[in-house]
Amino acid sequence: MINPQWQTFLASQGAIFGDNFGVDSFGHPDLERFLIKNGPVMTSQAHQGLLKLSGEDTFAFLQGQLSNDLKDVTVENAQLSAYCDPQGNVLAIFLIFKVGDDFFLSFDGSLKEIIQKRLTMFVMRSKVKITDESQNLIRIGFAGDFADLDVQRLLGTKLKNEYEVAQLDKEEAKATLIKVPGPYHRYEIFADASSAEFIWSKLRSNSEQTNQHDWQLLNIAAGIPSINLQTQGKLVAQFLNLDKLSGINFKKGCFPGQEIIARMHYRGKVTKRMMRLRFDEPVDVNIGEEIILNDAAEKHYKFMIINKNPDIFKGSMMLGVGTLKPLENVTGGLATESGVAVSIEPMPYDLTDE
Repeated sequence: MINPQWQTFLASQGAIFGDNFGVDSFGHPDLERFLIKNGPVMTSQAHQGLLKLSGEDTFAFLQGQLSNDLKDVTVENAQLSAYCDPQGNVLAIFLIFKVGDDFFLSFDGSLKEIIQKRLTMFVMRSKVKITDESQNLIRIGFAGDFADLDVQRLLGTKLKNEYEVAQLDKEEAKATLIKVPGPYHRYEIFADASSAEFIWSKLRSNSEQTNQHDWQLLNIAAGIPSINLQTQGKLVAQFLNLDKLSGINFKKGCFPGQEIIARMHYRGKVTKRMMRLRFDEPVDVNIGEEIILNDAAEKHYKFMIINKNPDIFKGSMMLGVGTLKPLENVTGGLATESGVAVSIEPMPYDLTDE
């Protein structure tokens, strides 16, 4: 469920809802996908998960649970971090930010109940309170070539660096704004329903609306992984490039899976990496499934699909995890078993190990 006030507002904007009240479209899906190319576009992410952790032991508790160093999370800086099992496999990927003394974890909505239950199980006697804030704080995505100027001009807020945080404190609206990685300027905005309506209307004056699915193209382009029910617990943190995205701190104290993740790092044995795949035609494969690609010599290469979406003009874009070593000897181009041509595109960050 999402906030009823926000649901009513989105419906007034033409939203067509899908599972878990995510927005499938605003009535013009082909146009919405095309507009993603340069923006500015905005979308509702209110169907996603958001937990608030408060209490005097919150920092110590989270520091012992997550892959990154929580010392770097302040009211002015957010962080990407992983929550892993003892084998180093990722259970969730969090965007972590702080408001006052409280920490917020934003992540895939399909995992909300599982993650809240698991974190609560490990609180034990610590003075930590975990509450579901996904209906109280609405999450809006905003992005575009000139999104920085729009945020500054329309909301009076200026953010320069990735994961920088600012608080909007106006009479009409209060919100937390975070600049996140993207192919161009991109923001996550968290606000109560009334403030979200005001912000949406202000930004809408110079942008278009898009749906939850096409928003994924920006994550794919930026090489940002996501974990949901289909991929939870299947991949070690480095396989999702979290070390390349500053989502792992190898010098902090222990956390679940830390021994395996650190051993892989210091021995330089990251055998798999997440890569960006472009398919010339639509392909029938689901997130969490493996797809087999063949080269001209009929050698096989497996990829687990992490994220996918139809591309802007034709075909599909996906993030998939594959084994590195065999790919060094690919003969000719790659194609699916049905003959659809596939290309591996460069990531916006270096995948090679030092």
